[in-house]
Amino acid sequence: MKPSFFKHSVNLITFVAIWAFLPSLAMAQEVQKEKKENRREAFIRDFKNGVLLVRLQDREDNIKKIEDRGFHKEAENMRAEQRRENRETILSFGKTFDFCPVYFFYAKDSEAIRKGDFQGKVFNADFELVELKSSTPIFTAEFSETEKLGIDGLIVMDYQLLPMEDPLPYFQRRYVFFGLVVRSKAEMVESYNEKLHEYADMLL
Repeated sequence: MKPSFFKHSVNLITFVAIWAFLPSLAMAQEVQKEKKENRREAFIRDFKNGVLLVRLQDREDNIKKIEDRGFHKEAENMRAEQRRENRETILSFGKTFDFCPVYFFYAKDSEAIRKGDFQGKVFNADFELVELKSSTPIFTAEFSETEKLGIDGLIVMDYQLLPMEDPLPYFQRRYVFFGLVVRSKAEMVESYNEKLHEYADMLL
């Protein structure tokens, strides 16, 4: 009888302990959820009041090496291809993104952008230089892969071009529906723009 009574007592104590712990667990989860919502709300508000700087590739170092080896036609073809890609990126944002102002910069100026040196390096869709106020929230973006997950698509970063993490909406996938559908740059930008507006309507 004693072992049975002891086992019953242990089970009862365990049940009571778990029951007592549940409110604390639920409260901790609620606090964590609230923190995530606050982070997301702050992100959306800053984004709405800020600007997005999109990084364009230039590949000048690689092209210069090809030119130095005498392959001038190949180098010019690479330049033309890069110009087309960049133009596609600019048009994709110009046609579909209206959540905040969008400007552009070249990859060669990345270090300057990280340091907040925008003078003569940031331009609009018409390639006209623009000036940015130091108080304006800055976000950056490019078509690339997420650092940790390797997700290919539109990636949004902070003002120092550092990756973001959940629960912030910081990427839009290129491949959807189990990789069966490949979205264009314009489709990714449009989808991300809609997502930001949905969050703003919900949180702000």
